[in-house]
Amino acid sequence: MNNISNKFAGDEAPDLTSAEFRARKAIVQQVEKWCDDHANEPKARIYKNQWSPILYKYEIVKTSAKTERDWGHLLFTDMTLSYFMLVMTFPQACNCGNLSHHDYGALTRYHADRFMSLLVYLHEEWDWGPNPRWVRATYVTPAEGLRLAPDFLDNIGAQTPGEDLKDGRPPIYVATADSFSPSLFPNELEKIDNTVARGSTTKNRKGAGVRERVLGSKEDRPDVSAALRGKNMRQCGFCQEAKELSELRLCAG
Repeated sequence: MNNISNKFAGDEAPDLTSAEFRARKAIVQQVEKWCDDHANEPKARIYKNQWSPILYKYEIVKTSAKTERDWGHLLFTDMTLSYFMLVMTFPQACNCGNLSHHDYGALTRYHADRFMSLLVYLHEEWDWGPNPRWVRATYVTPAEGLRLAPDFLDNIGAQTPGEDLKDGRPPIYVATADSFSPSLFPNELEKIDNTVARGSTTKNRKGAGVRERVLGSKEDRPDVSAALRGKNMRQCGFCQEAKELSELRLCAG
């Protein structure tokens, strides 16, 4: 399991802005404290009440993220790789409409569905990992002090799929293996197949016909503001400068 806690041991990271780094670090520390506080409870909510952060800025498959809308943020798993928490970190919403809670909610649900689509496909098509149970997702902004609502961490018993709305906190979304919006694209499935087939000699494709269960359309992507559809900037491995994806290959030293 790839625990990325050490990524936030310092004060910055080259592939995150200062605001992104501070927000993600605050969430990692909050979840770590929750795990410490609940480690010895006789009735665990998940296995030993332990969450491990495994991703802090991810795309479904390499080069699939073309704009800011396409990146997932902070992902945690329990020790059995059956339960997942997704936390999106966003800037303060503004009245001009460029950054809105409506967009934040739509993106959070979208990424929860996409990650569950990936888990279902890997498990049922390629026999990878245990049966995924749920992805529980929410978002934070500076308005919440970059802190998760207490019930996001505490109320993780039996999960009801869908949206949980409550005044005073961002929505909580739950996607389960039986209830999610299919949202992987054909080219992503092809890349996933190639990656799994190339990466292991022991994985036999089950061919369970799950492709149609997870296949979505680009037209189903959330219609968010232009501020969240901007071009991606990635750090060049050679010059260390942030560049648009199309320009990275031009920098060869």
